[in-house]
Amino acid sequence: MNSFEQSIGNLDLKLFEKISSQSNDHDKQSLLACQLATRELTDGYKYLEIGSYLGGSIQPHLLDEKCQKIYSIDKRPLSQPDERGVDFTYLNNSTARMIENLRAVAPDQTEKIVTIDGETRQLKPSEIKDKITLCFIDGEHTDEAVLSDFKFCLSVLDEGGAILFDDANIIYNGISDCLEHLKKVSINFKAYILPDKIFAIEIGNFPLHQNRVFLERLLGNYHSYLFALQTNDLYRQFVNKRPFRLYRKLMTKFKGLNKFE
Repeated sequence: MNSFEQSIGNLDLKLFEKISSQSNDHDKQSLLACQLATRELTDGYKYLEIGSYLGGSIQPHLLDEKCQKIYSIDKRPLSQPDERGVDFTYLNNSTARMIENLRAVAPDQTEKIVTIDGETRQLKPSEIKDKITLCFIDGEHTDEAVLSDFKFCLSVLDEGGAILFDDANIIYNGISDCLEHLKKVSINFKAYILPDKIFAIEIGNFPLHQNRVFLERLLGNYHSYLFALQTNDLYRQFVNKRPFRLYRKLMTKFKGLNKFE
């Protein structure tokens, strides 16, 4: 067994060590588990990512001989909106910088990367020349963009495949819209959360969850539940400040919502 096979089988975080990634360690291992399960379900796979920035989450796919093609879609904005109500700034956000980073990871593999500077609301599916097996959505964190990115991924996905989302604790309403879309168009799927904030949707017959290592991650999804609540706890802290708390007490008493018979 070569070093890469050993590393991915152990969900080794060293596969992410050369390029900084905004994902935490739990997320990185969940992404590796998805990659591990994908490569065991196929002879070779194609990977599409929306929102690549520095290329941190592309690293393990670049090193993987079973990954035949990598598509990176990124509008490369200086800043972009977010459901948290704050625009986030990305300095020196360029495709050239990302490719330079990835060349340092595996200089002889960068030819399998196809980059597209743009957003899915303007792109045509025909610009993706391959059927994609695994998609990762980590672009603009707005509900509208999430649904657009998902529909684009769905249009280029193979008959069986998986679509992953980062930051599910932020874009949960957008993810809910994606699931409703699948129900509306009668596409079979399975969906679940992986530690800490990776949301996965299996499309058709693509049972990632049957992989033993992957299943161990899935059974630890209590991390995701607690992570989501704790990261959003600041909103509860805000509405529990004295003026808001007094208002709620008055309204609860006035409407009799605190009385039970």
